[in-house]
Amino acid sequence: MRRAASLLALAACLGLAGCQSSSIGGATGAVVGTISGAATANPVAGYAIGVTVQAAVDATVKYVLREWKNDQQNVMANAAGALPIGEVRQWEIRQPLSVGNERGGIQVVRDIATPLTHCREVLFTVEQKDTPAPAYASMICQQPGGQWKWAAAEPAVARWNGLQ
Repeated sequence: MRRAASLLALAACLGLAGCQSSSIGGATGAVVGTISGAATANPVAGYAIGVTVQAAVDATVKYVLREWKNDQQNVMANAAGALPIGEVRQWEIRQPLSVGNERGGIQVVRDIATPLTHCREVLFTVEQKDTPAPAYASMICQQPGGQWKWAAAEPAVARWNGLQ
């Protein structure tokens, strides 16, 4: 009887997991919590273990996605840093999973030389499946090591830390 109830609870949790955009942690927490609660015969322990696993998986998924986005932005900024003014270069990101694969174009509009650093104004697009790609404007600046990074807070992953 207890096993049937556990399986029913597991099936319900997995069915509801598809309702959220990031349901990996919730589904994993539900499975582990249900199994732990059944194995220990203590539903409180199962719940605590499930919540802990869900939090760990959610944090890991957010970290990986944030790192992928950071890599994408670095590829785009360094591609634009090497371009002459006015030239358009296509960029593309392929991730190990099909999540986060994107492409578009980037163009340098103008150079901005300051006593502190060398910056460039860029236009870029991110292609969408069935809609025209809008153009976005932003700035990139050259770092002391020669790498280019986004100057605006909006596309810069590192400035958002765990908020993204």
